[in-house]
Order: sequence, then structure tokens, then C-alpha cells
Amino acid sequence: MAARAVVGDPHARIHLAPVGFEVERVVEPVLRERADRVYLLTRESADAAEPFVEEVRRRLARAPWPVEVRLVRTDIWDVFGALAALRRIFAAERRTDRHALDVVPIRVNVSTGTKITAIAGTLACMLWKGEPYYVQVSRAWYSGLTPKVRTVNDVVARIDPVSVYELRAPSRELVEVLEALDRRGGRLAKRELIRELGLDRPADGGGHSPSPQAQHSRLRNRLEPLENRWGFVAGERSGARGRVGITPQGRLALALFGQEPPTSTTIP
Repeated sequence: MAARAVVGDPHARIHLAPVGFEVERVVEPVLRERADRVYLLTRESADAAEPFVEEVRRRLARAPWPVEVRLVRTDIWDVFGALAALRRIFAAERRTDRHALDVVPIRVNVSTGTKITAIAGTLACMLWKGEPYYVQVSRAWYSGLTPKVRTVNDVVARIDPVSVYELRAPSRELVEVLEALDRRGGRLAKRELIRELGLDRPADGGGHSPSPQAQHSRLRNRLEPLENRWGFVAGERSGARGRVGITPQGRLALALFGQEPPTSTTIP
């Protein structure tokens, strides 16, 4: 039996698929493309989709070559949890550099799971080395409120690539503002934010501390693009006495660009 591809091998054929009430839509792309490893994104606790997850695993276990299957449990209805899970997978497989040469992109199924996982998968491919695809079916079967696994659940018609564009990230110093706000509960007075970011210290590590006006100017240079261009923060009051809060878009940016994704999701 052929050896399994090690995690992080840049030439390994990796698929990623959230699993809802689908079997063929998950299995067939993996088998058609002879994937080495597949990550199945599923809920943190057992639910009605659990039999479908098990059926996917059974069918992949019967492949004529070794397909490594890894379950990643997270909240598939939460965009932050889904993005954190995807980010950890891309990082573990060393596919975070979208422009890396001689690296096989991770193939991401955006036709299975929830709408949230479809959005998260598409965003992940825009940011990192990924290629999304959508599995078209000519016939689908669902049993109302209680889905059950059948011999044939979906008849796959074709597998279509999904075009994506590069999603540019804000600079590291702008992300540091979001991380500082997140550490302190999401909202801070500007004076406190200046201290949290170290903007009250000399820029070169020596000499005199900048004046209060210079400190606020340094903070303003970061806050203006975050608020006016990106929409990641919102000022509650203008001037030096004002407060700054992180927006929902800013929290999404943290999940995408923060130094570390949330630790609630693990990869076995």
C-alpha cells in the first residue's frame, strides 16, 4: 500500500469539505481527483448530519488508494469558527502563501455544508492557496425533517471551479490595533489604546517620549484607514477624549488576519 502524504507536503492533493446532508457531493470530487487527504468540517457535537459524516468516511475508506480522512469539529454556523478552522488547516498544510510557486492548492468544496462554510471557504481561497469548486447535482434527495443516508443521495452532474480574486490584507500595524482592542474587550479610550499599542514610547527605543499631540497623531494615522477605508473600527466621539470600538467587520478581519486564530478549533 502506498504511503500517505505527510501533512505540509506542498505536492499533496488536499481537499476540504464541510459535511451537511450530503454524501456523493463530498465523496465524488475526492475520488475523481485522487486526493491524498481530505478534511471534513462538521459540528462540534453530534447532530442529524452525523450518519452522513460516517457514510462519507466509509466510502472514502473503500478507495483503491489510501485517502487520509481528518475530522475537524467546529461551529459550522459561525463564520468566525469556520474561518478559524480553515485557517488552521491551510497553515498546517503550508498553503497560506497565495502566490507560492510549485505548490498544489487546497481544493475547497463550497457546495456542501452551510452557507456560512461556503462563504468562509471562498474567503479562505481568496486569501490563501486554495481553489474552490461547486458540485452540481442533477437530482437531490432529502427526507424532510429527518434526513437519512441512502444508497444514492445526490446524483452528481459536474464539478465546476469557482473563480475568485485576491483579497488584500491590511498592514500588520493596522491589525495590531484590532488585536489591542480585542484584548481589552473591544472598546477603549484613545488614551488607553495609545498605551496598549506602545505609541507613547520613543519610536527608536531611545530618547524622549513623544509629546501627547505626537502620540495622538500616531494613533490617528492608524485609526483613519481602519475607520474610513476598511470599516473595522468606529469612533464613538471625536478628539483626544474619544473612544474607539471594533466593528463586526473588524472581528471578521481578526479571524482572517490576526496573529493567531481563535483556539476553540483543533485539527486532529
